Amino acid sequence: MGMLAGAVLLVAAVGCRESVTRFDIVNYRGVGDREHFHEVFPECYYSISAGGRVDLVARRHVEGNREIPSVTQVVHARTEYQAIPGRTHADASMINATVHYAILGDAGGACFEGGAFFTFEEDPEKGAMEGALEHSTLEPSRRVGDGGQVFDRAELTGVFQATRNRRRVVAILNELNRVFGPMPQYQPPARPRDPI
Repeated sequence: MGMLAGAVLLVAAVGCRESVTRFDIVNYRGVGDREHFHEVFPECYYSISAGGRVDLVARRHVEGNREIPSVTQVVHARTEYQAIPGRTHADASMINATVHYAILGDAGGACFEGGAFFTFEEDPEKGAMEGALEHSTLEPSRRVGDGGQVFDRAELTGVFQATRNRRRVVAILNELNRVFGPMPQYQPPARPRDPI
């Protein structure tokens, strides 16, 4: 296990103050072999594009010391379509968002990507949103430096409460792009009646 993976495990074991943005991670190492981690993210922001696409970012940074390196974790969820209450059927088995989970350390990083069912409710007057990520299955996609093998295949679920702040969303996503390069763009599979 690399230095980055060890730091993540140590950070996950340390007690944290209560927060309303919390993600649970289940790492599937092999048949019947699972590891469970729980992380609290003190920073959580969202933005909504003119077309209605939601970008949610949650960020957690732990400053390092002599024993462990600094570690930054970022969860990024982007809606690919939004159900309209009363008009569009939606249930928790559906996938409506792409998810990126990045772990950055002093010597490198690893990024995991997949899809999830993303539900939320926004209070536009307060600039606040709360919701949940469910059924998120992530696989390793990109590594830089000494990113190491942190997870094999992981599930990420959790609840969040976010503040509308486009500037912080862009800054955090730019931080990820600087390290890993641009995020892969989601391309939905072609439907039979779509021209190829």
